[in-house]
Amino acid sequence: MDAESRTAVIGAGIAGLGAARRIMRAGGTPVVFEAENRVGGRIKTVRRADRAYDVGAFIYLGSYAECTQEMLEVGLEAQMHKFDAFGAMPRSGKLNYFDLSSPLKALRTPYLSMGSKIKLTKLLRFLAKHWSDLNYTSAAGVAAIDTDTVTSYCQRELNQEILDYIAAVVVRGPWLSDPSYASVGQLLWTLKNFFKPYFYGLDDGMDAFPRAIAATLPDARLNTAVLNVADTGKGVDVTYVQNGHEHTEQFANAVICTTTGVALEIYPQMAGFAREYYQDTEYICSVNTHIALGTRPSNPATYIMCSPREQPDLCGVIVDHLKANNRCPDGQGMITTFCRHEWCLDHLDAPDDEIVEAVLRFVKPYYGDLSSQVVDYEIGRWRDVVPIMSLGRFKAVDRFMRETDPNARVHLAGDIGPIPGVNGALVSGQAAADRIMNQRKIRGRITA
Repeated sequence: MDAESRTAVIGAGIAGLGAARRIMRAGGTPVVFEAENRVGGRIKTVRRADRAYDVGAFIYLGSYAECTQEMLEVGLEAQMHKFDAFGAMPRSGKLNYFDLSSPLKALRTPYLSMGSKIKLTKLLRFLAKHWSDLNYTSAAGVAAIDTDTVTSYCQRELNQEILDYIAAVVVRGPWLSDPSYASVGQLLWTLKNFFKPYFYGLDDGMDAFPRAIAATLPDARLNTAVLNVADTGKGVDVTYVQNGHEHTEQFANAVICTTTGVALEIYPQMAGFAREYYQDTEYICSVNTHIALGTRPSNPATYIMCSPREQPDLCGVIVDHLKANNRCPDGQGMITTFCRHEWCLDHLDAPDDEIVEAVLRFVKPYYGDLSSQVVDYEIGRWRDVVPIMSLGRFKAVDRFMRETDPNARVHLAGDIGPIPGVNGALVSGQAAADRIMNQRKIRGRITA
């Protein structure tokens, strides 16, 4: 096939798959290269003994409009179900429940003092002022407020109680980050997008989405590691290893959808601010522990998010049997724990039994002693989960996006746009594909 019609997509995570599908639908020919034996990247589901462990990305938020649309387009509607986001936050050992479908009820809980509840309106006004800036297409608006950490903003504008029991919880729960280095932009972003009254669960696991996209593509090569991507001035050469043999193929364009370290290694021509941006990217580490239980806990919360004052190391718990269907047999249960980045770094290579023992101790105040109920477990060990959105990161994101050359032959995509995560990566891949296909439209008009 003529190289002029083909685009190499390196990485079959959600960014790469989204880019490939966008290119295909616009009339191009994507060829996907994936080093692993599966698609999905950090969306991964492990199936064993009638259980499904979502060991990577763990939830599709109700705010993920682009993911939702793509799920419908690849035929997942029958297994897409909405689940209530009924959360809980502990204080002084007691769980305070929050029904996000009735947010005003939260004001009646004793979780915050009355003074802090009144003070919280200032944060909500700040959020409302920048609501439209918190989008997936431009980082300019959020970059303008990237002047504070969560801690410095709260201590100056709010109070210590709101920092400890609201702001810290918001950046720890979904991101495993610490408010001392997390940008206030990440706090606002999470308040806008995470706290929706529902989320989506797929019956066949989180990875049903990337598998469904891959099934629509003409050429997705698993177990195929890319060694080098080179812009030759006339096209793009991709060198890869497949079945133990090295090959080089020519393409019109390429989209690199890997973590930054891998991208720097396989694309040595990366230059300018893009190289600096990729070199400066640091990642959150996660050791998420999925525990299968012989009986289903009575605690009704779909998730628990913890203040560092209550749990220094535990950021949150997601209850798998309440977030989606078919995660475990009827009557049995499954919970997943997420711990702070620094704890995960320290325990990335720790023995399984040490990790399981620690997380059972963390959740004991909310579920009782579960040690006799454990029937199986799965531990997800991820050194590079999502970029750390520390102070100044949004400014760097904005510059990177503004300086991206729409006419380049090699494009970059993944967790590098305004905000990381599943939807952000998908949008990033789609945007890279749009730039490539727009180039071809322009060339076609010039030729005509």
